[in-house]
Amino acid sequence: MGQAKEQPAGATAPTVRIDLGPRVYWNLRSHAAFGSSSRNWFSVLWRNGRGISFRFVPRIIVITLTVVASAPARLIERLRFGKRIRNTTVQDPIFILGHPRSGTTYLHYILSRDPRFAFCAVYESLMPWVFLSFGRPLRAILRRALPATRPMDNLRMGAELPKEEEFALACMGPGSMVTGYFFPRKMAAMLDRYVLLHDAADKRQWQAHLLHLVRKLTLKYGPRPLLLKSPWNTARVKEILEVFPNARFIHIHRDPCTVYASNLRLYEKTLPMLTLQTYSAADVEDFVLHGYKVMMEKFHREKALIPPGHLVEFGYEEFIGKEIDMLERVYAQLGLPDFEHARPLLKNEIAAHEEYVTNEYHLDPATRARIQREWGDVMDRSVANTPVRA
Repeated sequence: MGQAKEQPAGATAPTVRIDLGPRVYWNLRSHAAFGSSSRNWFSVLWRNGRGISFRFVPRIIVITLTVVASAPARLIERLRFGKRIRNTTVQDPIFILGHPRSGTTYLHYILSRDPRFAFCAVYESLMPWVFLSFGRPLRAILRRALPATRPMDNLRMGAELPKEEEFALACMGPGSMVTGYFFPRKMAAMLDRYVLLHDAADKRQWQAHLLHLVRKLTLKYGPRPLLLKSPWNTARVKEILEVFPNARFIHIHRDPCTVYASNLRLYEKTLPMLTLQTYSAADVEDFVLHGYKVMMEKFHREKALIPPGHLVEFGYEEFIGKEIDMLERVYAQLGLPDFEHARPLLKNEIAAHEEYVTNEYHLDPATRARIQREWGDVMDRSVANTPVRA
């Protein structure tokens, strides 16, 4: 599995290097808010305006102009498809769960090769309001705008590859962790509100947007089960089951110390492209420590709600190198039919990642002690090398 391996000379404390210079804030090529509705975008600015840093005003102006200019396209889509979307009957999806940097994207890429599944593609996730009417030009635009690989791990990117639906939900309403990436100093508060969903009104809005997106994707792709992947759904099992009581779940987990270090790298690479405010390394480190703890605590509380035979869990470390054997067991335990039909397609996708080498992280004792102190019991319940179970 790809990117050039990092091999530090010795154990170190991982740090977040922050580059918010002119090269960053004048990068106006793409942003996760470009596909937002006007109502949602102006609501985000209104709620968080005091936290915006002046240097990002050019970014906000370009996003605002894009959102306003695309309003006619959103109206056309609503007039053409609104009633059909509302009347579309959906199957309960399959949800890939796992804390960020646990291997969810790799798993999503592999399973998406089975043509009996549908998924939310990059262009659909970034432009959820208009992809039915304007899919072709959107794909052409994004082919030019997107980098060839993801900045945090060098996995390939493309307009038609699978994408987490969290980005689509951020364009539909504030109830998405992606909105937190725009305001890194508030990420912990936004996770508590929009991922943990303690407030009943926030929960209803998030569920309505998820159902609308699933209906829209089903209208496009037909009655195939949707394969959805958002790491933040790991903490939304109860809320998902209230909408899709027969949903099936695949949970992949990874060594927590590796997850911690890899998340710091994730935010080092991605936040500068999305943020609308300045922030510190401490903001990121504190968020990662807080986020893992509260997310995994909620997951462990709620996974008992999943019907028997609808959840499979396994570790990233045991998955790598044994992908086909593991997926055959996943298909069997979730009742997914005809694995032999999918086997060669899945093997081809796995082969495409053969040269991929994951980053190695060597944490110093003080960092490991802090992780153990902050995560404690939830870390022990989330360790890798757990046998597959359903």
